[in-house]
Amino acid sequence: MRSTKYKKRITIQIATKVDDGVAGGWKNTWADLYSSWASVVPITGMRRLEYGRMGFIEAYEVELRKRDTNVDSDCQVVYDSNTFQIKALTVLDNVVKLEIVR
Repeated sequence: MRSTKYKKRITIQIATKVDDGVAGGWKNTWADLYSSWASVVPITGMRRLEYGRMGFIEAYEVELRKRDTNVDSDCQVVYDSNTFQIKALTVLDNVVKLEIVR
């Protein structure tokens, strides 16, 4: 594993429940789990018309070093000031590979 391969900074976030102050209710907010250097490679990007407005879909393949803190599909990734959902997750010996979409 080459360290020069990991040139982009990403942040992994996890959903946390916060009291909304109304009769025991709660809402989800996103809290930073950790930040890491990663390899981010674009897979695809396209425009589409949805509900009368143009939308953009971006997909990336992300590779980063495995940490003690586990990443799962309930997490989200912040990259280049944009938030992405995790669509696929593969954990190898010391590497985590993600497919993320926005």
